[in-house]
Amino acid sequence: MRAKHIATLIAMILTILPFAACNKEDNNSNTDTSIGNTLTFTVGDESFTVVKVEPGVFMMGALEGDTNALEDEEKPVHQVTLTGTYYIGQTEVTQELYTAVMGSNPSNFTEGNNLPVEKVSYNDALEFCRQLSSLTGKHFTLPTEAQWEYAARGGHKTPSTPTLFAGSDDIDAVGWCKDNSDSTTHTVAQKVPNTMGLYDMTGNVFEWCLDWYGPYTADAVTDPQGPADGSERVSRGGSWNYPASYCRTSIRACSAPDVTYYMLGFRVVMLP
Repeated sequence: MRAKHIATLIAMILTILPFAACNKEDNNSNTDTSIGNTLTFTVGDESFTVVKVEPGVFMMGALEGDTNALEDEEKPVHQVTLTGTYYIGQTEVTQELYTAVMGSNPSNFTEGNNLPVEKVSYNDALEFCRQLSSLTGKHFTLPTEAQWEYAARGGHKTPSTPTLFAGSDDIDAVGWCKDNSDSTTHTVAQKVPNTMGLYDMTGNVFEWCLDWYGPYTADAVTDPQGPADGSERVSRGGSWNYPASYCRTSIRACSAPDVTYYMLGFRVVMLP
């Protein structure tokens, strides 16, 4: 089974629910005082936190000895250098925050508080980032695939022995997957965070990244942005309806930028 095409994989697991559109409305916002390496913002009545990620070097792709690694998706492993500081969402964007910014909630699973927003296309996610930037006066966007994986592994706080999932080799400790989710999404930040203090980078919902999908090369790269063009955008992290092997930190998926699924959401990056 290949992780690349969500549309193919989801057909094996669940039936895709229809698209629900979203609209925006005006909101007020303010920035709270920073605490350590985090910043907290408020939009309407909803607050969210971003975590500072410092520059660094890491090996991107499958971990050595990972028997579930897909040769044409997660390899070759290659060195990535990230030269700029960025801030990444401590959790996935919740339905409450999405509604505060966009004025409606497209999600399928709505019974609960602080559930991750889903059924959001790549285009929807970028529009959310544009609106959030306008409301806060900061530059919000989606993480590049390299920024996402670096942060998921622990960023500049990555342990000397990287883990299969974001924060542990035990998925039950850090993420919601097919085996423990009861076929639904879950309130964010209920599992153990990784060493950066980031929650749910394993499971719950796949997360859109900024890049067009493309194969890896063995070359060392600096601040990669992905291919110049393509037909599908990258998503990472696995979800509530995928087995643990498809929630590993190195797993890659992709979909057309206008499609929506009820296991696909996103988290934001703020650039200084």
